[in-house]
Amino acid sequence: MLHKGYGLVLATLSFVAIALTTMAVKVGTVDASDTSVRVAQNSVEHINMVENEEIPKEEIRTRIDTVKVEVQPTPARPKNIILMIGDGMGITHITAATIANKNKLHLERLTTVGLMKTFSNQLITDSAASATAMATGKKTYNGAIAMDSKGNKLKTIVEIAEKKGLATGIVTTSSVTHATPASFYSHQPKRSRINREVSAEFMTKKIEVLMGGGKRYFLSKHRKDKRDLIKELEKNGYTVVDDVDDVGAKVPRKMVCLIADMQPKGYRQRGDFLPKATDKATKILDRDKDGFFMVVEGAQIDWGGHSRNSKFIINEMLDFDRSVGKALDFAEADGETLVIVTSDHETGGYSINEGSLKKGEVGGKFTDDYHTATMVPLYAYGPGAEAFSGTIDNTDIFFKSCKLLDLEIPADILEARKKIDREGLDATTKLDSTDIMEAHGTDFGSGYGRRFSKEKNEKEKKK
Repeated sequence: MLHKGYGLVLATLSFVAIALTTMAVKVGTVDASDTSVRVAQNSVEHINMVENEEIPKEEIRTRIDTVKVEVQPTPARPKNIILMIGDGMGITHITAATIANKNKLHLERLTTVGLMKTFSNQLITDSAASATAMATGKKTYNGAIAMDSKGNKLKTIVEIAEKKGLATGIVTTSSVTHATPASFYSHQPKRSRINREVSAEFMTKKIEVLMGGGKRYFLSKHRKDKRDLIKELEKNGYTVVDDVDDVGAKVPRKMVCLIADMQPKGYRQRGDFLPKATDKATKILDRDKDGFFMVVEGAQIDWGGHSRNSKFIINEMLDFDRSVGKALDFAEADGETLVIVTSDHETGGYSINEGSLKKGEVGGKFTDDYHTATMVPLYAYGPGAEAFSGTIDNTDIFFKSCKLLDLEIPADILEARKKIDREGLDATTKLDSTDIMEAHGTDFGSGYGRRFSKEKNEKEKKK
């Protein structure tokens, strides 16, 4: 005959054992080392102990409380991925922003940290080649927009996600036709003087959100083909505006926001467009039950590096960091979103040689006004974040993101990746080729940057 009250113990422990065993079955094949199975087994043993010994009433509650459920969750796949690219952002750029912001950034909220290699087919990459690597999993020559070294078009992760039915979006503080954003949806053999071709390519996609500058490239009066792409967008169901605030609290199904005729102004004139656009884009894309893939670029961090201007870098970094905060707010509330924050390359050979953390002052110096080969930081938060720890290659952004979203990788890209894994570097990669400016010219407006002349460097040293 059981002691009075034993029934409560038996009922409680039996329920825990059954529930945990059921949980173990639901997550798939498990063994005795699985936490939930161990807890269930321990609960059964506890029941047997209760049946075979007399327990004072005062110990009944204690026995129940000691049965603790410690289930380790199975690693989950994200439903959504937000890839955030601080163009030109190196570790020093982040450090400068940290000092200026009195030792606190939203970036610190990301739980996983690593480093990323940035080289293209040359040691020092440009934005087009690096973005292509992240978007397609394939290294290419500097200046290529989602095309390989032989001139073949490469399928981008945005295009693959679209095909699977995911929503997609691109937000940037540059023109939407600039090298980095364009590499996720366009295919051009070179990055210069192709803005109108890129905007026409956008019209063939199913991307739900596009925000940035470059409005003139959509207008008939600036196009040889006289197409009015703005009207075409509206006919295709897009809400087209010049400012994110134009839609208020409304969440359109599809939205294009073009805030500048060509390139947007710097942060002081542009204001908080990027954080607002990031917030609005997540709300629009979240309407898709199948999930989404979004790219957010803080483009003008790079421009601060090219102009060797610490204040410019810091303003753009803090603007980008506020945008990271918006993405993290969404991911924390959503629970199914992976946020990845990284850079395409470092710009300026930036270093901090003096300053004050207390006053938020930064004394920065530069070794050049172009990109460097320095590895860049990589942060991640959310389901699948652990895949981005350690040191990875820029092409890994594509492969790891596709795997996590269960996207089909093109067979030729997958085979090429396996070959590199077996044999090392791609045969087209020429890491000894660092003199790349001859091929690029010196047009700062193109986004390549410029190297100072010897005479100007001497003047800089005398300042």
